[in-house]
Amino acid sequence: MLTMIQIDFIFLYMIDLYEQILDRSFEVMLKSLRDRSTAEGFSLDEVKGELESFYKYEEQDWSGRGEVLQADIEGSIMAFEVFFSQYEKENEIS
Repeated sequence: MLTMIQIDFIFLYMIDLYEQILDRSFEVMLKSLRDRSTAEGFSLDEVKGELESFYKYEEQDWSGRGEVLQADIEGSIMAFEVFFSQYEKENEIS
């Protein structure tokens, strides 16, 4: 049987792992979006469509995807939101 200290340690480890995955997903996706935005043929509408797909995917957790994939999805969505905010400011889009 696990002690309360062991349970607390496992819980803290899982939170740390979740945050690491979320942060890594955020960084990778944001870099990808920034790189894409400077490429020829970049379409902001296409990227907005991708974000909508992420939102739909996030809502479709009927099978119980687990914490790792959930952190990955949330990190990606956060990156899209930050990217749009920064892109609109840099390009004076409202």
